[in-house]
Amino acid sequence: MRIFQFLLGFAAISACYADEIPIDGSHGIDISFHDLLQSAGDIATGLVESLGNQLTPSYFFNFVGNLVLGFPVQFAAQIVNSICATVLTEDAVQPNPADVPDVEDISIQLRTACDIKEYALTQLATIVDDPDFDSSKRVVIASSGWLTNANKSDDVLEGLGKAYNCRGDTNFLGIDVGRYIETLYTWSSLNTRRIGELLAIALVDLNEYVPLQNIHLMGHSLGAQIMAETARYYKRLTGKGIPRVTGFDPAGPCFNYGQKLTTLSASDADYVDIIHSDPGIAGQISPTGDADFFVGGRFPIQNGCFDPVCSHQRSWQYYVESVYPGNEYDFPAKRCDSLLHLEQGRCVGPSYPMGYAIPKNLQGVFILQVNPQEPYGKNASSSFTSTQSKCGACEN
Repeated sequence: MRIFQFLLGFAAISACYADEIPIDGSHGIDISFHDLLQSAGDIATGLVESLGNQLTPSYFFNFVGNLVLGFPVQFAAQIVNSICATVLTEDAVQPNPADVPDVEDISIQLRTACDIKEYALTQLATIVDDPDFDSSKRVVIASSGWLTNANKSDDVLEGLGKAYNCRGDTNFLGIDVGRYIETLYTWSSLNTRRIGELLAIALVDLNEYVPLQNIHLMGHSLGAQIMAETARYYKRLTGKGIPRVTGFDPAGPCFNYGQKLTTLSASDADYVDIIHSDPGIAGQISPTGDADFFVGGRFPIQNGCFDPVCSHQRSWQYYVESVYPGNEYDFPAKRCDSLLHLEQGRCVGPSYPMGYAIPKNLQGVFILQVNPQEPYGKNASSSFTSTQSKCGACEN
């Protein structure tokens, strides 16, 4: 028990990401490292007394694993977020004019199984004349995250494109933002606003030919924040809401309520669903969508990952898996407040699918578990369609 108390005491230092004692970091650092150390013993005693043998073995090892792998990085991330918020509020750093997004440098890619066709953002509406574009089908527009571009997206756009091409009922478009989210993180964060505004203007023109109800925006990390601004600006331009925005672990640092950069939230579109896989480090820690899915609870390290980078990527990888035919219901989640309560069977009510097949009226915070490797979905059957299958790939 003494070893157990020690580990829990040390774990209390990382209570800011523990789903049992969350500390809201959306407004900077709310508690000092010294205070956390000082109160660790008391919190540990309280945890042991309140939870005791209710702790499941898997939860305990998950907790300790996240403490070792995630806490040092998360503490640093909280500091970065606090500094970033201050810098942006005071306008302390002004970007080089060359790093301010120019609409002429931004394009949209129509991604088919065998081809990638580029259209200038200012001429997006002309895409309807492309024989590979079907105006009667839905349109998904996606963006990758920081330090990426459309041709170096850590496979975000490639993975999503292949999955949607497998379905065959969707026009999949990827936004190429050039170098504007490959610069200093603070400037890249600021650039999400201008990129979003430019995309919103282009969507107004596209909607002359494509019904608004067919539009679905999605993005990973800073890409999710680009789509948030797109939806907000589109609403300001037209008075209408984008039907759905999906965020894959929206970038957390620099995006805070009531400050210069606002994170993706339910008010941005008619429906906002968010998959959280690295909360408190690269991803936002607070639930802000209509439906927020915390995979593996509020811990920042995913099952099968050993670092925050891997965990941050898992958000879109889970979604991609759910897009393939037959996989739509493989990620069952329950309305719940913690992983521990989910493992204890205390989260009552039905399960709902995370990802592609989410009911558009679903609201709340949901917790789910996943497998450490593909298939990630716990409900995957023997007929599971692998992301490595030929479906959606070019056969030429």
